[in-house]
Amino acid sequence: MHFVKPALRIGVVSASVIAASAIAIGTLEPPGIDALSKMLAWMSARAAGMLGVSASLEGAVIDADGFVAVIAAQCTAIEIILVFGAAVLVWPVSLRARMLGLLLGIAAICALNFARIVSLLWIGAAFPQHFDTAHLAIWQTAMVLAGFVIWLVWLQWASNGERKDGLTA
Repeated sequence: MHFVKPALRIGVVSASVIAASAIAIGTLEPPGIDALSKMLAWMSARAAGMLGVSASLEGAVIDADGFVAVIAAQCTAIEIILVFGAAVLVWPVSLRARMLGLLLGIAAICALNFARIVSLLWIGAAFPQHFDTAHLAIWQTAMVLAGFVIWLVWLQWASNGERKDGLTA
């Protein structure tokens, strides 16, 4: 019985990393991800329009001033959310701390991902020669690091127990 919890934790994290990897390489498409991609494309096209980029939309395909971007499953940050979620769920803190961590952490990852897509639309439209570097080198690295940092911030909060503002983990 003593090994059940650690084994379960290892299983949860392993399953989430395997699923995230399968999504990243395109061999797994979670249910509903197409609708999420389309919604993200719609929101991003609208936001790009507010920044002065003329954007039209067809499904999950955005034409931003002649620069065409497809919001694929991998663009939804679902991989980072899966790994972040598993890391939060397996950490031995209260259920309340886990639920707050999931709610706020996933919201932060989604907000950052939205900013990523809008900025990439702007870069693609204004500086297409820099798109690949911004997309593949800068933003992908930033998103992974952000997921880790958000988890570390949550971990610090959740592990403190008592906080100065009176909230407890």
